[in-house]
Amino acid sequence: MSDLAARFAQLAGEYDSRKGAATALVGRWDWYTWPGLDLRPLHFERDLLKAGRRLDARPPVDRDVLRIGFDAEGRAVVIEEYSGFLHGRLYYETFVGHDGDVVEAAHFDTDGPIYLHEYRSVDELMRSADTVARGGSGRESYAYTDGRISRIEIEHDGQAPSVLTAEHDDRGLVRVVEVMGRRSEVRYERPPAGFDLEAACRTIEDALLTLIPDAVARLAVDGPAACVALSYYRSDALSFEVHGVTEDERAALAAIDAQAAWSPADFEASTDVDLDDAGSVRLVRQELALLDAGDLDAAAGSEVGRRLLCTVAARLNLRDWSDTLPVADDFVVYPVDLELVGLERNLADCLPPDRLARLRERGLL
Repeated sequence: MSDLAARFAQLAGEYDSRKGAATALVGRWDWYTWPGLDLRPLHFERDLLKAGRRLDARPPVDRDVLRIGFDAEGRAVVIEEYSGFLHGRLYYETFVGHDGDVVEAAHFDTDGPIYLHEYRSVDELMRSADTVARGGSGRESYAYTDGRISRIEIEHDGQAPSVLTAEHDDRGLVRVVEVMGRRSEVRYERPPAGFDLEAACRTIEDALLTLIPDAVARLAVDGPAACVALSYYRSDALSFEVHGVTEDERAALAAIDAQAAWSPADFEASTDVDLDDAGSVRLVRQELALLDAGDLDAAAGSEVGRRLLCTVAARLNLRDWSDTLPVADDFVVYPVDLELVGLERNLADCLPPDRLARLRERGLL
């Protein structure tokens, strides 16, 4: 590791030479979706990601994309990452050197070196991955059973060491479990035979019809509630909190900005929903994440989660809430991203047109 640290310290002066040497080896360029390719075992599976897909052409400049240069042996030697947020600008470059059983990857941005990776293999199986970066260093060590990855020991500066264990059968990967100290977490598990994602979603939907009212009953609201928001962040609609706001509080927010009246981040009352007993929640979250990973632009898994929560809200809007908490005449339950992305779309999916029209008449939309 000390040798790698010394080499990382020299990277700032090696950008041009590394870029020139790697680019000279490129025999073909291909466009790939994020996150591209990676040599490390279980690198994608442990985080419910999938390797990038090769594209026939560069997508529009508002999409994140990678351009990968391959050498004559089909090995990635240059990786360029272009940002959709930055209107297609190149913002990361990685130059990869292959020297027998050792692979070295130097990663740069416009400010200079970010990290240096060194991968070492024995008998064509990667045995270690060492990293030195701006923020510290780390190491992964790999062990195999019958030629398949079975154990990864992970060490990073400032973090407790952890171990990933992988189980396989004749169909492939069965399960990945991470152990960190006394804590154990399933990072991936193959769905059981006969698993039906749609049916599992319906089971969760039915469970939420009880769990959400129980959570709403715990809200400390001072006066009739104007609305209850089921707030999630970005793609994970099945990890949400319940927020409530009174008529007076919503009126004060609406006086600032119409959208603020729907912003759960500005509501004072909130509580959690314990989803652990709501059917196969962990497995459903996993499968929705993998659907997203297959095509991040389509975000099919996120859409399934969003629709599920909208369906739950629509059913809750038919409920008599008088035995749960005092509510206003136009009380609504709605799901919403914490950044209010797709707010009106969600409202349209969980409220009938006449109720939407009344909200618009009141200047709330």
